Amino acid sequence: MNKTDFIKAILERKGISYRCAYREVNDVMDTLRVVLSSGDDVQLGGFGTFEVLTDLRGERIIAFNASKVLKQTININKD
Repeated sequence: MNKTDFIKAILERKGISYRCAYREVNDVMDTLRVVLSSGDDVQLGGFGTFEVLTDLRGERIIAFNASKVLKQTININKD
């Protein structure tokens, strides 16, 4: 699923316009970028945590740790 597909999925689930869904997705992504670029982590309850780590070369990298709830959710319909 790419960004456009994600936006369409939101508009279909919420019954909102493409423009509104696009704006909301971009607002969330922009906020994540700003917070992470400042070095802060982002914890989203029931989803997971985006962490800013420093690798051995001193470069900052982003890591995502899924929450227990998300891990359980994606494994519910596992065959």
